[in-house]
Amino acid sequence: MDFNCLAEKNVELFAGLCCAEINEMLECLGARHADYEKGSYLLMEGDSLKYVGVVLEGQAAVFKTDSLGNRALLSPVLPSELFAEALVCAGIKVSPVTVEALTPVKALLIPFDRIMTRCPACCSHHNLLIRNMLRIVAYKAIAMSEKFDHVAHKTTRQKLASYLLSCAARKGSNRFTVDLDRQGMADYLCVNRSALSRELSRISEDGTVSYHRSSFFIRDPERLELILLGEAGGE
Repeated sequence: MDFNCLAEKNVELFAGLCCAEINEMLECLGARHADYEKGSYLLMEGDSLKYVGVVLEGQAAVFKTDSLGNRALLSPVLPSELFAEALVCAGIKVSPVTVEALTPVKALLIPFDRIMTRCPACCSHHNLLIRNMLRIVAYKAIAMSEKFDHVAHKTTRQKLASYLLSCAARKGSNRFTVDLDRQGMADYLCVNRSALSRELSRISEDGTVSYHRSSFFIRDPERLELILLGEAGGE
């Protein structure tokens, strides 16, 4: 099977491996390609967990549905990123989440049991693969903790300020782009989209932040910090 060169796609799972080594590894692992239309499911709540998935092209998102049918966005899944890896590493057999294609998606599915069973043909590559997997799982745990920090704030305004300040800190600049559209951002922060749009308009009108679509520029970081502390009003 021709997997092209995944090293060029910067897939963190294969960091440290060249194209030939990755292709050898994927042949041994029994990996396969899968295509998904926009709105279809890469994984559904209640499905058996057998694969670690890698999004090669397109964008997906991980959702959790509560007992009332409300969906919360847990995280986006962008090109080169994994899905289901933390669940299978934890030994969970049935998926508690749904992974939906937000655009047409091309993905790579790798049987998890083959990842965790050392392959005699290329064991040094396999050890590196497992180390990469553990690093990715640890990073995702940190990212989830960050999300909880945002949504723990009381108001939509504070949640938005927390999110924007976090994005700026992660990018190392007050000018940055985000990976989520407005609905995605509202779902991620567990707020109403209309309320989020109102707060974006307010911080734009008062000169705190300027934005266009997914591009943001924090003009007044100190004021945004005050908003985060609840000292500047808002819903």
